[in-house]
Amino acid sequence: MAGCAHTVLVMRIRFFTLLVALSAVACAKPVPGPDKQGQGLLSGAVTGAGAGAVTGFQTGAGTGPGAAVGAGIGAVAGAMQGLIKDQVEDHMLSMAAATREEREIAVAHEILADHYRRRMELHPTRDIYPAEFFFCGDSFKLKPSAKGLVREIVQLNRERYAWSRLVIATYVKSNDPQSVFAHHLAERRARELGDQFVRAGMDPRRIETRALVVDQPVLIDPIDAPERYSQAVELVPVDR
Repeated sequence: MAGCAHTVLVMRIRFFTLLVALSAVACAKPVPGPDKQGQGLLSGAVTGAGAGAVTGFQTGAGTGPGAAVGAGIGAVAGAMQGLIKDQVEDHMLSMAAATREEREIAVAHEILADHYRRRMELHPTRDIYPAEFFFCGDSFKLKPSAKGLVREIVQLNRERYAWSRLVIATYVKSNDPQSVFAHHLAERRARELGDQFVRAGMDPRRIETRALVVDQPVLIDPIDAPERYSQAVELVPVDR
């Protein structure tokens, strides 16, 4: 009897140690943000183990081994439920990413369709974009919304004139042709677009960049504001 009582006592001590460990894990701070891979698996195991332990006490009753077995079964079941939750969450995230990319492509196509329509009316022999398509104000960092547009432009030009270099020319209007700021802005924008074209799949050997400061808009658009092309980007295929 003394040996049996000792065994029961040991099993109870192990059981309560397990509960303390599970409680500590359950109190761990969750992973912030949408990327919660594994969080459902962990929390499912913890809650499942706790529920299983209670069930084990009820069915195996208070001897301890039943509770330990119940905790193990509950942990496995809870972990499986958490894994399924993680997989569903991953699927939803991938669907959201695909939807976002499709939206970016649709917006880029709409911009390009309007651009080429205006090009036929205003400048059919040149491919000139207002800088606002790519940059905000006097910034040289590409707008996040412009990355889809860059990808589509690269797709258009990567196969066309396959052996031709593509000059990316950036224009900044300034009344002072020696303006340090204007030259700096034009150069940084040209470099930024060149890097983005390469990231989007253009062979870096085909990319050249040029920065120019002008004293008047590159193009006068009578439909929109006359100053719209005071800052502009032009794509010039050479070696055709």
